[in-house]
Amino acid sequence: MNRRAFLGSAASGAALAQRSGDMRDPDLAYGEGWTNLFNGKDPGRWVAVIKEEARHKRYFESTFDNQKVFYIEDGMFKTTGTPNGYIRTSDVYDNFVFHVEVRFPKRGNSGVLIHVQQDEVWPRGIECQMYQSHMGRIFPIQGAYLEGGEMIHENAKPEGEWNTYEVYSEEGRIATVVNGAVIGLAAEANPRIGHICLQSEGVPAEFRNIRVRRHAPSHHLWDRNKGKPLHPRP
Repeated sequence: MNRRAFLGSAASGAALAQRSGDMRDPDLAYGEGWTNLFNGKDPGRWVAVIKEEARHKRYFESTFDNQKVFYIEDGMFKTTGTPNGYIRTSDVYDNFVFHVEVRFPKRGNSGVLIHVQQDEVWPRGIECQMYQSHMGRIFPIQGAYLEGGEMIHENAKPEGEWNTYEVYSEEGRIATVVNGAVIGLAAEANPRIGHICLQSEGVPAEFRNIRVRRHAPSHHLWDRNKGKPLHPRP
């Protein structure tokens, strides 16, 4: 699919969703092709990467409770906001649609990081901003590359209300849809494959209904020097 078709598809789907009051793709049954990433009860295969002094540390399922930044309550992933870090998927993704709902009890900041390939608290990758006045903006971090990504307009809801947030990624093209409206459009992302992360960044945040479509589970990031996966399954 070329860039125009990709972006046109995202925009037209969002426009139809806005008319119907529902951000979901009107041409698909909602369960079709989606993989739930969080059951509301346990961390599953999510990995927590948390800043500890000048270092960072990973927490897999067996040790997830040893960290206090991310926790599960009332069927939601919640974060205290400090210290900085994120939870990431165990699998990596290239072409996908990622769906999450986010709420900030007070004016807040977080982000969906995509195409992350190394566990660093501030990793190289692409950030899809969740800060309320910039929600949906797309930009590269830590040496990644991206063209475009500025906001078309604002569509975030006030603190205390739920925002629906989707990230579309295909062959280096990225779009964000916030509460049914296309907000950011970008292209030529580098890298364009990696983990998907939800950030802890300064203030409490809550996440629910986390899912992905067009998952490519056969992908693994490979360490050419050691001849094995960079992040084996926990």
